[in-house]
Amino acid sequence: MINAQAEAELRAITTLARGCEKSHGKKQTAMLFGALADRLDNLLEQHGETEWRKLAAATWTR
Repeated sequence: MINAQAEAELRAITTLARGCEKSHGKKQTAMLFGALADRLDNLLEQHGETEWRKLAAATWTR
């Protein structure tokens, strides 16, 4: 189960993706995909393997 912050982030990603589906211009689509990529990067930093490894390393080196 994911926490509330991760769920909110995933819902925001879904909203951006839906906007990409409905957009009608190359520039607008590029901006939407850029925003989508930013949100995914944020989600991965907060909940992905990289963050887990940092936490594990900090825990094991105490």
